[in-house]
Amino acid sequence: MLKTLFITLCITLTAIIPTMAQDDWQRIYEELLEEGGEETTAAQQELLFEELSHLYAHPLNINTATAEELGKLPFLNPSHIQAIHRYIQYNGELLSTGELLLIDSIDYHTRHLLRHFVYTAPISKDEPASKRLTLDNLLKYGTHEAITRLNIPFYKKAGYQTYPEEILTQYPNRQYLGEPFYHNLKYQYRFANKLAIGLVVEKDAGEALFKGGFNGYDYTSLHVMLSNVGRLKNLVIGDYRLHFGQGVVINTGFNMGKTATLNSIGWGSRGIKRHTSTSEQSAFRGVATTVNLWSGAEVTAFVSHRTMDATLNKDLLITSLKTDGLHRTPLEYSKRENIRNTLYGGNLTVHHGGFHGGLTVVHNFFNRALNPGEQLYRKYYPQGQKFTTMGMDYMYLHPRLQLAGETAIDQGGALATVNKLQLRLADRQTLTLVQRYYAHHYTALWANSFSENSVLRNESGLYLGLDTPLWTHWQLSAYADFCYFPWVKYLVSNASYAGEGMVRLVYTPNDTHRTTVRYKLKLKERDNTNHPSRPLTLHTQHRLLLQHDYTPIPSLSMGTLVNATRLDFAGKTYYGAMCTQRITWQPQAYPLSLYANLSYFHTDNYDTRISIYERGLLHTFSFPSYYGHGLHTSATCQWNICSQFTLLAHLSHTHYYDRATIGNGTELINQPHREDMGLQLRWRM
Repeated sequence: MLKTLFITLCITLTAIIPTMAQDDWQRIYEELLEEGGEETTAAQQELLFEELSHLYAHPLNINTATAEELGKLPFLNPSHIQAIHRYIQYNGELLSTGELLLIDSIDYHTRHLLRHFVYTAPISKDEPASKRLTLDNLLKYGTHEAITRLNIPFYKKAGYQTYPEEILTQYPNRQYLGEPFYHNLKYQYRFANKLAIGLVVEKDAGEALFKGGFNGYDYTSLHVMLSNVGRLKNLVIGDYRLHFGQGVVINTGFNMGKTATLNSIGWGSRGIKRHTSTSEQSAFRGVATTVNLWSGAEVTAFVSHRTMDATLNKDLLITSLKTDGLHRTPLEYSKRENIRNTLYGGNLTVHHGGFHGGLTVVHNFFNRALNPGEQLYRKYYPQGQKFTTMGMDYMYLHPRLQLAGETAIDQGGALATVNKLQLRLADRQTLTLVQRYYAHHYTALWANSFSENSVLRNESGLYLGLDTPLWTHWQLSAYADFCYFPWVKYLVSNASYAGEGMVRLVYTPNDTHRTTVRYKLKLKERDNTNHPSRPLTLHTQHRLLLQHDYTPIPSLSMGTLVNATRLDFAGKTYYGAMCTQRITWQPQAYPLSLYANLSYFHTDNYDTRISIYERGLLHTFSFPSYYGHGLHTSATCQWNICSQFTLLAHLSHTHYYDRATIGNGTELINQPHREDMGLQLRWRM
């Protein structure tokens, strides 16, 4: 095994050295994902990437950018935005991004990132002729982008095997309906900040494209968005997302989790957003619009009618909503678009100076009733056909203090509230406090806010975080979070407690070296079936990360990571470890960039698995979890063929030393290793 590891390491390093540095905005994107870890879903990761990718391609004029526009950048908090606006107010427009050095509250790291998303230009009250909404301008100045992606596996899963007809008659879900490859296509047209048109089509691996009577892609999404025309702020026809307040009533965007809360109390982009991702369940389908009533006030109205996937019982009632978007077998396909959901509501937002307030009302209706079942932990899951939720959000911004929150109530009178306070104690030193309470019977189907649970229900808690410099070049970040669950949960047959703590120390002596040490402790109570007299037993998990990033020259960067985990439960202790080497190379003299990753892992079981972010193709996300004993390596190459075309290729290989097969059921691979290839072509004009 050691010989195999040594040979693989030599081949990988030889193939990619000399090796590269990527754009800093992509680096901060990866850091946000790694900090969020398993708190973020693939859909949320995709949404965040597309937000940053669009802002990088269409930077903001910092002299005219509004607080809402700057708030789209996840590394800026309200105090940063206020400081920028105060500087412009008292000193006039910025002549270059170098002037950001004069704003004391913006640290070096934030300043370095911000320059990739903003530019400086004189403040002009007159709109340039090229940005007026005319047919000539649409044809002349509009931009087009199309991205297509193809994933090909170099192995055959059990679901693609050929079975006798009599076997498939008895077990029809043993074989997938479609081809083993994945494919999608995205097209976007944009004109200034006024018009956007988008189309997304997708076929997951195992879904039929042109096979067995199926024709066309399994998923199609289309939208047209008109913005900034007179009093009309936004108008979307087609697929869109919504996010108001702190997300306690509705939020189908991204929420970066506890670590990101240290730097932002939940500011960021709000309102209507066009849906451009392949996430099939995070979008509404219909019409949404926002209109400016007067300076500091706007109103939003939305209506959506869409078909959704669900699991139905024998009485054709909904036991659960199916959100993975997979339709590979006859059983999965039978759940495709078998229910209808209608949603409508509105939001009124008012802001004046540092004060901000909003009122949101959302009403849901399903054509079939939700009936989650008789299990005790499901007792307070959403039940019925109609659901109404109303909430008030509020925010106060001050140079030294930011307060934000939202309080909501559902149609049954259940209460939910989250309140966040951030104090700026000194330059680059912040103290954050978050209180939340979500009643055990609170129902908000599309809510997403600060929470330990995956849904806003059955939880109360308190979070305290600190972000502060210790000495020159040293930055300390830490938080502690305590929560209580008053009702039973899955695998927890009583009221229970949980706690989580994190300490991170970052040492950045110069632009060449950066060292990070992070420790996380997570405590939660779970059922212990081996001791009926003690129904709940403490589940304790320790996670340690050591990381060093080295950039000897602008085109070359390397990163070494060591992850370790320990789990204590029911009198037993389990361990896991992973060592990772990353190397990237992006020479300015050549239109090529290369990225390589090598990881060796060894864990005792699935509960000690280690998740790590791996960069791949554009708009693709890999945050795989590794457990057992094995080796994983991958490489990504990007070739900028010309100003209009970019070609990317991604290869990955995983080999397990402790098993003869991988996976089970239709996903079974009858060998201890797997190899995958991804290809992507981007066209811009």
